[in-house]
Amino acid sequence: MARRVLGLVIVAVGAYLVANPRVVADALALPHAKPTQWINLRASWGGTLMGLGAFVAWLPAMRPWPRTVLGLLGWAMAGIAVARLVGFAVDGSPDTRQYIWITAEVLIAAACALIIARRARS
Repeated sequence: MARRVLGLVIVAVGAYLVANPRVVADALALPHAKPTQWINLRASWGGTLMGLGAFVAWLPAMRPWPRTVLGLLGWAMAGIAVARLVGFAVDGSPDTRQYIWITAEVLIAAACALIIARRARS
């Protein structure tokens, strides 16, 4: 129970950073003049934190190791993808690189979920 609560708290902090990327930009003196820079701030900091929090809340046990590694990768990519999509909607003007990143993030998260599901059935 404590693990799930901790995970949800981490997700909430990540969601706050997704909604307020200026906090990260100001704290780390990162550039944030262009829409793509805002999108990257949301995805890199808030999205990663959301994914890690979701992983902590989801993780049933550390073993078997492949499930743990796939879960960490999948949840991290899912969190980053959600934050990037928020950036697309709020900041607008994503460039081609942003579309490549979102495609990769979604494919990696889906692949991890499929592999975990297949391994659980066998």
